[in-house]
Amino acid sequence: MSYGNSPAETLRVLMMPDYSVHNPYQTLLSKALENQGVEVLFSYGYRRVLPISRAIQTSPNKIDILHLHWTTPYTKGKNIVIRWIYTIKLLVDILLTKLTGVKVVWTNHDRIDHDSKFPLIEQWMKQNLLKLADKIIVHQASSVQDLAQTYNLESSKIEVIPHGHYREFYGRSVSKIEARKALDIPLSGRVYLNLGMLRPYKGIERLLKVFEGNQELLKESILLIAGKALDEAYGQKLKEQAAKIQGVFLYDQFVENSQIHLFFSAADVVVLPFKSILTSGSLILAMSYNKPIIAPRAESLMETLNGADWLLYDPEDEQGLLQALKASTQLDLDKLSDVVQESCDRLGWDYIGTQTQKLYQNLIN
Repeated sequence: MSYGNSPAETLRVLMMPDYSVHNPYQTLLSKALENQGVEVLFSYGYRRVLPISRAIQTSPNKIDILHLHWTTPYTKGKNIVIRWIYTIKLLVDILLTKLTGVKVVWTNHDRIDHDSKFPLIEQWMKQNLLKLADKIIVHQASSVQDLAQTYNLESSKIEVIPHGHYREFYGRSVSKIEARKALDIPLSGRVYLNLGMLRPYKGIERLLKVFEGNQELLKESILLIAGKALDEAYGQKLKEQAAKIQGVFLYDQFVENSQIHLFFSAADVVVLPFKSILTSGSLILAMSYNKPIIAPRAESLMETLNGADWLLYDPEDEQGLLQALKASTQLDLDKLSDVVQESCDRLGWDYIGTQTQKLYQNLIN
């Protein structure tokens, strides 16, 4: 069957890997695409040998597009030899996919995996994957030149489609008092929230240190940290550090979807002191609840916030995070919240679904 010749024929897309259970991004994107008439499929289970091309070959219906998101599940290995084997296997898998006539789209969510033990292997993999893909999606315009120059890539191969908000996915906000009662934290004082998986690249240790060293400035403030540590030893280290600091509440547990709205309803400001970042689901989740955000002044975050970047700080400045915390005690947070809401309005899924469907259709045609 020839796709793209007739508007009546369904365009089928296989999204891999399937992270939709823990990450609503793929769920919301697939719904937006289905609203545009695209059939989105996910591959269930994990095949050890050539999982991508085999998923396409065993599909009961012809697949037109492979939309690859994250490569982590396909590049395993705790030692360098095994990692090389898995990396080469992934590239062979993609090449075999292309040989069947399926177009390959890759959304580049991160520069390099945050916890990468083998960054040189990952860079080599990325170099080749960028060449193999028919189209690359990035979420910020600032990423286009970065990718094109770093990997000697034609910028015309890269498409900018923003990361959508989470407004439709999680519960609505409740009153600040109701949320704080539910979370058993003080009802008064400014609450700074850091929510998400507890991982070293997120800079939580530094945030705790700054909070501890400036108790006078932040004496009526609360630091609320919530999320599960992937590494048990790292989680224990954070708990011991937090236990020594007045005004810090650390919930070292996975936050269920039904509870997320309570944490954001209780918060006045969201603090995201990343060490490095390209696209941040945490940032967009905070924007979805109209929350002012403290974070490093990175091009990608500035572009996403689009004017609501009042509390971004210079990551090279040792006092940057502290100065941002201090600024948050002096400006009109309600006014900044309104600006965040306006910026988030641009991240609607209808637009994203339309743009992604157009990209698919152009490839097929």
